This record gives sequence, C-alpha cells and structure tokens, in this order.
Amino acid sequence: MSSNPIPVPRAKPHAKRHWTVGAVVEQILLLLMAVFVLYPLFFVLLTSFKTNSDVILNPFGISTFEPQNYITAWFTGKVGSYLLNSVITTLVTLVIQVVIIVLAAYAFGKLKPWGYNALLSLLLMTMFVTSEMTTVPNYITIRDMGLMGTRWSLIIPYVASGLITGTYILTNFVRELPKELDEAARIDGAGIFKILWKVDLPMITPALATLVIFNFNGVWSEFYWALIVIKDEALKTLPLGLINFQSQFTSDYGVLTAGLVILTVPVVAVYLFFSRYFIAGISAGAVKG
Repeated sequence: MSSNPIPVPRAKPHAKRHWTVGAVVEQILLLLMAVFVLYPLFFVLLTSFKTNSDVILNPFGISTFEPQNYITAWFTGKVGSYLLNSVITTLVTLVIQVVIIVLAAYAFGKLKPWGYNALLSLLLMTMFVTSEMTTVPNYITIRDMGLMGTRWSLIIPYVASGLITGTYILTNFVRELPKELDEAARIDGAGIFKILWKVDLPMITPALATLVIFNFNGVWSEFYWALIVIKDEALKTLPLGLINFQSQFTSDYGVLTAGLVILTVPVVAVYLFFSRYFIAGISAGAVKG
C-alpha cells in the first residue's frame, strides 16, 4: 500500500514594496507635517532646560543644561499646588460628565421614552449658544448659589459645557448597537442597568474614550471662566496659576517653559492612554464584523 506524501506549503517570499513618485511625495509630506506638529513641543521642552541668557543668545540651540528650572517651577512657582487643583477639578468633572452622558445617551438611543426626539432636538439647539453668551447668567447663578470662589464654581459649569455634544455623539453610537444582545440578556433576566453595564458599555468604549480625550483637554486647559470666579491662590488651576507665575518670573523663560511642560504632559499622557483603548476597540469591532 503506497501513500502519497503530503505537500508542504512553501512560505511566500515577502513582497517588495515598489516606491512610486506619488508614494515618495506622500511620505515626504507626512514627515514634514510630523515635524511641523512636533517641533513646537520640542522647542518648549528644549527651552525648559536653558538658562535665561541661553534662551536669549541661543534660542534654537542649547549650550547649558538647567534641570533646576523644574524644581524652581514646582516649589517657588507653586506649580505642584496648581497641578493638584487641576487634577481634582478635571477628574470630578469627567466622572460626573461620563455618568450623565452615558445615561442620557442610553435613554435617547435605546430606551426612547415618549417625546425623546423633541427633547433631543431641544438639547441640540443649545449647541448654538456660545460660552460668551452664558458667562453672565452662569456668574449670577453661581453667585446666588453661594459657590463663588470654590471648586464647585468651576466643576458645575465645566460639567454642563460638555454634556450636549457628548450626549449627541454617544447617542448616535448607541443607536447602532445590535439589539439582539440586549434581547438575549433580557431573556436571561438582566435589568436595564445590568444590560447597560455588562452588555452595552463595553461596546461604546471607543466613543467614550474619544469623548474623554476631548473633554479632558477642554477642562484641563480652560482659563477664561477660572479667571472670573477663582481669586483664592490655593484654589487656582494650573493654566490660571501660570499667569501669576509668568508675572513673577517675567524674564526667566526657562522656568516659565518648565511650567508649560508640566501643563502639557498630562494632556499627552491622557491622549496616549485613551487612544490606545480607542484603537483596540476599533480593531476588535473589525474582527468581530
């Protein structure tokens, strides 16, 4: 009895990429865009390690190395205190925003109570109201509530400012979720909140991560409203504190840019962290589809 040998598939050689003129031009343009975007960050980082004379005499290079600028910014400039205030204000704001946005989007996108279309349209109309138009009403409201000069005078308006856009984006995302999973969970005896927590929330993580990135950046870098309501030095956020810091160190550009680097690092870190989850969520959805 003879047996034919089983053919072993040969590994295909790696295909060589053929560079065309268009591909080369595309890579060059992308490289130039990357340099254009990253150079300001590199320039600020480089300046933060310079002495004041080095900044003036050698603005685009570095001949000295002064890590002491960060120590001066942290302790003498009170950047540590300002940073803590920004972290507390931003985290509390984001937690409240995420809870409200998720519940509202789930109601509009899945539960669909009576009159939800009219209510959603009414909410969308408020997107045409700018922050400058609400400054005086918000100021009067916060003052009458007795919250002027407290962290809540920042948190409450910050929460309200990010609800409408976030609810609209997440509602459209929730509408596209498969209903079969909800029905299967309901047959198994799961309630509304359990379905939201166990079934739907993991699937809306990509959209939620995107909202967190944008809302974090908006709250973290906000200056105008904080300048109006916060006068206590112990409650100033980092963007607001850097203004006093700049007036205190008018000529010391190295120390000032060190404070700017400290302000920028959390924004970059949050973006990298949540963008990783965003890309992972998109990839998982593509595999499942």
